[in-house]
Amino acid sequence: MPNITIDDRNVHFTVGGTGEVPLVFVHGGFGSSADLWRETIARLPPGYRGYAIDNFLHSDPPPGGFSVHSFARRLVGFSRALDLRQPIVIGHSMGGVVCQLAMIAAPEIIGGGVLVGTGASTRNNALAARLLEEMRAGLTREKVRDISRNWFENAPQAFFERYVANAVQAPPDAMLAVQESLVATNLEDRLDAIACPVLIVHGLRDTGRTLQHANGLRRGIRDSVLVVIDASGHSPMVDTPKEFDAAFHGFLASLPTRRAAFARHRHDQRQTNDRTA
Repeated sequence: MPNITIDDRNVHFTVGGTGEVPLVFVHGGFGSSADLWRETIARLPPGYRGYAIDNFLHSDPPPGGFSVHSFARRLVGFSRALDLRQPIVIGHSMGGVVCQLAMIAAPEIIGGGVLVGTGASTRNNALAARLLEEMRAGLTREKVRDISRNWFENAPQAFFERYVANAVQAPPDAMLAVQESLVATNLEDRLDAIACPVLIVHGLRDTGRTLQHANGLRRGIRDSVLVVIDASGHSPMVDTPKEFDAAFHGFLASLPTRRAAFARHRHDQRQTNDRTA
C-alpha cells in the first residue's frame, strides 16, 4: 500500500487501473476502509486509474483531528500532491459528505463527483443518531458486527467478514469524532456551490440514508443526475455491482460532454450578468 505526505502526515492509499483519468475514492465512516472500493476499482473500464484513500486504518490523524472537514482538506491535498488533473471524487456515506465539502471548497481542483448512499445532512436520519449513541456507549466485536449489517443488503460473505475484521481495528475514538462531525454538518444551503457534474446513486432499501436525502442532493446540485437501484441497500457497489457499474461507468463516459455543456452554461450566465450589471 503506497503512502504520501499531506500536511506533514502520512496518508496511505490503494491504487488500481491502468488509465490516465484519475478517480479518487473515499470510504464511509463507521468501520470502513479503502478496502470498500477494491472490487469497484478492479472493475474500472480502460482509461481510468482509481485511488482509494484509507483514513482510519493506516494513515496518520489529520492535523485538525478526525472530522469530515479534515478529511475533505486531505482529499483536496491528495489531489494536489499527486498532481491529479480534474479528478472525479467518489464518496460513500460519510465519504460522500467529504466529497461534497471538497467540491465546494476547491471547484478549481475537482472535475466531477459520484455520491453514493449519502446526503447533505443527517436530518431525519434516526440511524445516524442511534449509531452515535451506541458508539459513545462503547463497542464490542459483536456490536461492530451488528452495526455493520446495516450497511449491506446483499454483500458476499467473504467481503462482509473482511469488512468486520477491518472495522474492529479502526480506532474507536476516531470513528466517534468523525460521526459527531457528520451529525453536526449540514450542507443543504451550500449545494449550489458545487460547480461540476455529479452522479447520485441510492439504494431503495438503504437503511442508513433515505430517498429524501438523495432527492435533496438532486435538487440542490445544479448539474446532477440521480439513479435509484431498487434491489440495493446502503452500499450499491457491493450489493448490486452490475447495476452500480452501469450507472457509474455511463456517467464517466458522459463527463466530457457534460463538462463542456456546463462550461457553456456558466459562460452564457456570466455574459448575461455582465449585460445586466
